Amino acid sequence: MLIRGKKEAEKNELKPVSVIICARNEEQNLMEYLPKVLDQDYPNYQVVIVNDRSWDETWDVMEEFSRKFDNIKLVNIPDAGKDGYAKKYALTLGVKAAKHDQLIFIDADCYPVSRNWLRDMAEKFSVKKTLVLGAGGFVPEKGMVNKLIRYDACNIALQYLSFAKAGTPYMGVGRNLGYKNELYDSVRGFKSHYHIASGDDDLFVNATANKRNTNICFTPDSITLSKAEPTFSAWRVQKRRHLTTGKYYRTYHKFLLGLYPLSYVLFLTLAIVTSIVHPMFYIPLGMIGIRIVLQYITSYRVFKTMMSKDVIIWIPIFEIIMLYLNPYLLFTNNRYNKLR
Repeated sequence: MLIRGKKEAEKNELKPVSVIICARNEEQNLMEYLPKVLDQDYPNYQVVIVNDRSWDETWDVMEEFSRKFDNIKLVNIPDAGKDGYAKKYALTLGVKAAKHDQLIFIDADCYPVSRNWLRDMAEKFSVKKTLVLGAGGFVPEKGMVNKLIRYDACNIALQYLSFAKAGTPYMGVGRNLGYKNELYDSVRGFKSHYHIASGDDDLFVNATANKRNTNICFTPDSITLSKAEPTFSAWRVQKRRHLTTGKYYRTYHKFLLGLYPLSYVLFLTLAIVTSIVHPMFYIPLGMIGIRIVLQYITSYRVFKTMMSKDVIIWIPIFEIIMLYLNPYLLFTNNRYNKLR
C-alpha cells in the first residue's frame, strides 16, 4: 500500500511546465484565446510565445500581454520578406527559451476548454512517461462542412489515441501535445525531418513514441478547440498537407493504418454483393447494421468529449465519404507536386 501510494504521489506531482505557442499573424486569436491559457489552474507555469515572422500586429499584442503577466517569455523572429523558415524553426527557438523540462504545446488559434487543461495534461507526465498525447477538436458551427471536419478530427483522435492505448503510438496533434525536454534532446529535436515543411507534431511523435514512454490524456477538461475552416476548399488544402506528411510514417504504422479502410471496403463490398445474389439477403444487411451499432457505441465517448455529439448520427455517411476522399486528395496532391 505504501509503494502504491508513493507511485500515485509521484504521478500526480505537479511540476513546473512551459507552454509553447507559435504565432504567425495571429493578433486577433491571441487577444481572444491567450487569456484562456494564462488563466489555467496550475501552480507554476511559463508561457513562451514565439512571433513567427508576423507582419501584422502580433508582436505588439504579445508585448502588451507580457507587460501584464510576469510568466510570459517572448521570442521574436522578424519578418525578413522571405519564407525560408518553417514552423519547426519557431518551435526550436521556443523550446530553447523554455525554462522548464515539461513542455506543453498549443497553437495560437486554439484554446483550452477548461481551466484544468494544463493540470490534466501535466499529470500524465511521470519519470517514464515523457510524451503525452492530447486531443484537439473544432468549434461546433452550422453547416455540413463543419460537421465533416469535426467528424474527421474525432475519427483521427479515436485512431491515434486507441493505437497509443494499445501500445503502438504513431502520431499526435501540435495543438495539444506534451513532451519533456529530454525526449526532444534525445533525437536532436526535428533534425530527422527538418527538411519537411510540416510534421512538427506527428512526425516527431512517430519518431520518438513507444509503448513505454507515451501516455494519453483524454478528459472533458483536457480538450483544445479551434475554429474549423469555413469552406470545403480551404479544409481540403489543410487535409492534403496532413495526408502528405503521413507518407513519412514508419512502414509498420502505414501498414496498420491501411488495414482499416481496406478491411472496410472488402466488408462493405462483400456484404452488398452477397445481399444481392443470396436469397437470405437480410443476413449481410444485418451485419452492416450490427457494425453501425457497434461503431456508434465505440465512438460515442470520443465524439461527446470533443463536443461533437451532433455528428454521431452522420458517422456511417461521413465514413464512406472519407473512405474515398482521403485517397483522392492524396493522389491528386502527389500528381500536382510532380507537375510543378
